Amino acid sequence: MITDVRRQMPLMDIRNHELRSAGMRFVLASGSAGRLKVLRDAGIDPEVVVSGVDESDEDGLPPADMVLRLAERKAAAVARLCPDALVLGCDSLLELGGTAFGKPQSGDEAAVMWHRLAGREATLLTGHSLIETSSGRRVTELATTLVRFGRPDPAELAAYIATGEPMDLAGAFSIEGRGAPFIDGIVGDPTNVIGLSLPLLRRMLADLGLAITDLWRSGPTFS
Repeated sequence: MITDVRRQMPLMDIRNHELRSAGMRFVLASGSAGRLKVLRDAGIDPEVVVSGVDESDEDGLPPADMVLRLAERKAAAVARLCPDALVLGCDSLLELGGTAFGKPQSGDEAAVMWHRLAGREATLLTGHSLIETSSGRRVTELATTLVRFGRPDPAELAAYIATGEPMDLAGAFSIEGRGAPFIDGIVGDPTNVIGLSLPLLRRMLADLGLAITDLWRSGPTFS
C-alpha cells in the first residue's frame, strides 16, 4: 500500500518535504563576501550568481525605496537564469538624515563619509527579495539597524582607509574586521549590518511555507 505522506503533513511540512525532495537550489544573487559568510556561518551553503545589475539606475529614490528596488532587480535578474530555485537578492545602504551612503569610490570619499558619520547615529538599510522561481512567488522586505559611530582620530582613520577594507562596504564601515573598534554600538540585528538579516530571511521563508532549517547543510555546522 502506498501512502501519500503529504496528506499527513501541515502546509509548511509539505512545502519543506517538496523542497528536500526536489533538491531545490538556494541561490544568493550577490558577490558580497559578507553576505556569503553570514549564510555559511548559519549552516547554509548557497550557490552564488552575481546579478550584474547597474545600481546607479535607482539613484534619486529615497534610501529605503532604493535598497528594496535594487534587491528586487538583483533577485529577478538571477531568477531568470535559475529555474527551480530559491533566489535571494539584497542591497544595503547607510542612511543619515535622508542621505544615502553606498560604497566609497575612493579613499578620499571614504574619509569624507567618516567625517560626517563620526560621533553620530545612522541607519543601515538592507532590502531583501526572495523569489521561488518554480511558482513565481516572491517576498520583499526591509531590515533596519541603528549604528552608533565612534570618533577615530586622524591617524586611525587614515590607517583604516589604507587597508582598503572600507572600499567594499556601504557607508565605508563594518562591525567586523578592522573597522569594528570604531563602532560604539548598534541597536537591532547585527547580521543586517553585514548585509543580510538572518531573522528576516527566516520570516520571509515562512511566508513561502518554508523553514530555514531545510536550507542547513548536512552534518554539524561547527568543526
